[in-house]
This record gives sequence, structure tokens and C-alpha cells, in this order.
Amino acid sequence: MTRNWLSQPAVCMVLAIAFTTCARADERGDFEQSYARYERHMEANEPELALASARDAYRLGTRLFGQDSVNTANLAINYATLLNDSNDFKSARKVLKGKLRILEARYGKDAVELVPIAIQTARAAKDPTAALEHLQRAASLSQGYEDDLMEAQRNFDILTILLARGGTALTEPYVDRAYEIYSDRLDARDFRLGLMAYHKSRWASHHSEFDQGIDYLLQALVAFKGAPNEPMGDLELNVRIQLVQLLEQLGRSDQATEHLLKLSAAIPWSASAEPVYRRQAEFPPGVVQSLKDGAVRLSFTVDGNGFVTDPRVIESSNAVLNDAAIRMVLGFRYVPRLVDGHTVSTPGVEYRESFTFAAGQKPGASRFTRAPVRGFMNEDLFDISGCSSEVSTARSCELLGPGGGGK
Repeated sequence: MTRNWLSQPAVCMVLAIAFTTCARADERGDFEQSYARYERHMEANEPELALASARDAYRLGTRLFGQDSVNTANLAINYATLLNDSNDFKSARKVLKGKLRILEARYGKDAVELVPIAIQTARAAKDPTAALEHLQRAASLSQGYEDDLMEAQRNFDILTILLARGGTALTEPYVDRAYEIYSDRLDARDFRLGLMAYHKSRWASHHSEFDQGIDYLLQALVAFKGAPNEPMGDLELNVRIQLVQLLEQLGRSDQATEHLLKLSAAIPWSASAEPVYRRQAEFPPGVVQSLKDGAVRLSFTVDGNGFVTDPRVIESSNAVLNDAAIRMVLGFRYVPRLVDGHTVSTPGVEYRESFTFAAGQKPGASRFTRAPVRGFMNEDLFDISGCSSEVSTARSCELLGPGGGGK
């Protein structure tokens, strides 16, 4: 009888080891496939498919590398970024939990490798104060990048997060730093420099530095202008509108005309056209208190340069308001109508103004019309009334609620 040198338990052990080795090889293969799908979907700008693949890669990677692996932490950042993009902030918080500790243990607490997780943690944060602390840390750590263009990009990322969460009054230092780097490193026509110049103009105007605000807008215009035969894009259109408004405020109507004529080729004329620039109605001192609310409808001609001429009242609920209404519309500027490549006068344009004289309210306050613009450049987001101009300490201007949206 031949002796069996391999006992039964030993056979089981060998088989178990072989099975485990094959299983881990399968796990690695599954992980690598899911991660490759994630990269392909990201490259193809397919966020929903990328999210599903990032989830699979994170779950498979967690089993393959372990909960406390740096690889797992980095996979979590990828997944959480897409969760934040889809406004699933609660899930992003869950995925990121404990991952900062792993990266700090590996790289140290002052490493640039912590910047991505700090930014995504801020995006997902439920508490506004905590979100701001993470963003401030990300900005500070980003100074450690060897390439300062990376630092500028991170400051730009922080800017967009603050705008999305209603923290506009806190953006100035991040705008300043990104602009400083971009203006030193980038070509004048670079889109990124244009965006920062735009935001610099907004802050310059907030500080009543209108001439400097115009200079920044002109710089943004260089970056946003398309080729001569291309249609005007929304960003160029928006910048020209704001140039008209600032130039008119400074009484530089001739310079504003140049931009209105450019806009005439980009904005189709409409019978319900709104003025690009509105002047506030003015009343003699001491008269406002005695005035009653009312509305005035006027008709006038918009000439080939966008000026209002020959205004007349066609309907009024309070005749005392008529003269002020006429003086007001004479200061308006419109985009002139374009016919066969030439601007023309347009008679019969109508405008209605409602006057309210509530206590402490100025009559006929200007309501500037803005063209539609992209996300972070939305004019509504740049409402910094009531916020401290000392942005670094403007804690009274709190960020909005959980994760910029609250899931």
C-alpha cells in the first residue's frame, strides 16, 4: 500500500490557498476593469456612467486594498467628487468619513496631497462653518504645489464652491490669488485669466473702484472674444453689457456706444426690449415724502446709437410723476436695432415704471438687466449687500445650508 504523505487537512489547506489566490486575482481584475470604465466615462464626459463606475471601483478597491489604504482613500475622493456633482451630499459625507485621517497619516498634515479631500469634504459638509474651515485649509495647503498654476486652479475651485453655497462675500482673497498667478503665467486670451479678470471687476465695483473695474472687464473681453466670424458668446455678451453699465455710470456714453453697437449684432431686436442701462428717477429734495405711489407708461424712439429720444407719457396713474419719468428714460441706453447690417432708429418703444415711496426706499431704483450667464457668473450670486467688505472676517455672511443643497 502506497503511503499518502499528504494528510487530508493539508490537502484542504493547499486548496484553500489556491482558491484565495485565484479569488484575489479575480478581484484585482474586476477592480481594474471598473476603474478603467471610470476613466473612460470621465474622459467622455459621461457623469452618470462615471458615477456608477466610480462606485464599483471604490467598493472593489476597498475589498482589495483594505479600509485603511491610501488607495481606498483616493478612490473615495473620486467617488465623492461625482456624488457632490450630483448633489448627493449625504452619500459623499459617508464615503469620505475617516479618509482624511488615512491621508494625514501617510503624507502629514501639511501636505498638498490633502487638498482634494479638503475640497470635497467642504462641498459635502453639512455645517457651513466646517465647510469654510476645510476650504481655508485647502487654500493654505495649495501653496505647497511646485507649479503655482495648480494653486491658482484650487483657488478657482474654492471660488466656485463659495458662490454655489451663497458665500460670495468670502471669495475676494481666492479671486485675488488666482488672478495674481494667472496674470503672470497665462496668455491674455486664456479663458481662465478672463474669468478671474471678470471677478476682479466685480470686486473693484463693489469697492467703488469703477475705473479699475472697467480695466478688468476689458481684460476679460480679450479672453472671451471669439473669432471675427463667430457669433458672440454669452460671456463676451455679458461683459459688454456690464461695460455699458459702468461706462454710463461714469458719464462715458461715447465709449458705451462702442459696446452697444457690437451687441446689436448679437441680440435680436424685440418689441419688449429692456434697456441695458437704466437711470434712477430723481425728485427734488423734500418732495419724496409727499408723493404717492404710481406708475407711468412712456413711448419713445431708440436711435441708432441706443439713446432714447422724444419720450412722451401715454399712460399715468399720477401726473406728478410724469416729468421725473421722462428725465429718467432719457438716461437709458438700449441695444439699437440692426437692419441689413446697419443700426436704425426704432420709434414706438414702450417702457412702464412703477414708483413706490415706502419709508426709507428710493424711488425708481435701477434694475439692471443681465444676459444669461454661466453658473458661477450668475449676477444673483453676487449680491453682497449687508455683508462686510472685510471678507476675511465676514462670518456674518454665512454660507448656505448642508452641502450647498442639503441632501
